[in-house]
Amino acid sequence: MLVIGAMSLVLVSCKPDEPDIIIKKTNVDTSIISVSSEMPPLIIFPDNKLSKAGIELGRFLFYDKLLSEDNTMSCGSCHNQAMAFTDNNKKFSEGTQKKLGNRNAMPTFNLMWFDSLFWDSRASRLNQLALMPIKNPLELNTTPEAVIAKLKLVPDYRMKFKNAFGDDSITTQRLAFALEQFLVSMVSDNSRFDKAKRGEIKSTLEEERGFEVASQKGCFNCHKTSLFTDNLSHNTGLDLSITDKGLGGFTGKYNQEGKFKTPSLRNVALTAPYMHDGRFETLEKVIEFYDHEVIDNLGARNISFEFIEQGTRNRISPSDTKALIAFLHSLTDINLVTNPKFSDPFK
Repeated sequence: MLVIGAMSLVLVSCKPDEPDIIIKKTNVDTSIISVSSEMPPLIIFPDNKLSKAGIELGRFLFYDKLLSEDNTMSCGSCHNQAMAFTDNNKKFSEGTQKKLGNRNAMPTFNLMWFDSLFWDSRASRLNQLALMPIKNPLELNTTPEAVIAKLKLVPDYRMKFKNAFGDDSITTQRLAFALEQFLVSMVSDNSRFDKAKRGEIKSTLEEERGFEVASQKGCFNCHKTSLFTDNLSHNTGLDLSITDKGLGGFTGKYNQEGKFKTPSLRNVALTAPYMHDGRFETLEKVIEFYDHEVIDNLGARNISFEFIEQGTRNRISPSDTKALIAFLHSLTDINLVTNPKFSDPFK
């Protein structure tokens, strides 16, 4: 249990930075949303009060194909619950025009705690994120206005919007707010790792060794806090030449080119392929890269210091690789991928 105690110190003592536009609350009605003790305080947006009706409306909208130009795709088409809300082991997602996107679909859980969203951090809040795939020509390829016009023709939606917001007016803002409420409710905090921290089960010796390896190899430099991400962007030394500018493409800052948001390690065993461009098919390949291939790219522009240091570490043994993967599998939250509260209501 000493290792579990160390986990708590490493992962809970530091919290993610908080944007100015939010309020932290721990006294939210737990029948609406609750999180376990090791997670950060709930993030509540003052202008979008959570309600069961709002979350349920958001769930319907998340899975409704009316949100696409030709009624063939929904948000859930590329964010499959069974795969921790990623796109079915696809490197890139295919939109309504049968065109491939240029980045791997990120999971949609625990997003309430992030103030930078997408690989390039171009959205700072979930209601902004919610509308972007609708407008993206490589994704749903339509406009919020066109979606609203279709929703107004569905009598059931008038009732759902009234239940959620007090009257049956269907607007772009309410569309975004309902989707935001559903995404806020999508919490992952019940993996084997979480249960071990709470004393409900005991981690295996291999899982505990894997945690030690992750700590020794510097994984928690970026995959920190109980969210397993620092909510920051890094250049991890993937390429000597930058082809996707990442954060720098959004901000226009030269020194941020090639930097991408740190994804959470939670449910990582379900979210292959890995990296912003899906270049690694397995966790073994990811570990192999960070273990002894970063050094080949140390001349990469804007590479983060942690990865320069990573490139000079001692190599990981096959047994420690196996243990590290066992630890990563312990972060899988079966409740997230089977919970009917997050499932497709049209099935």
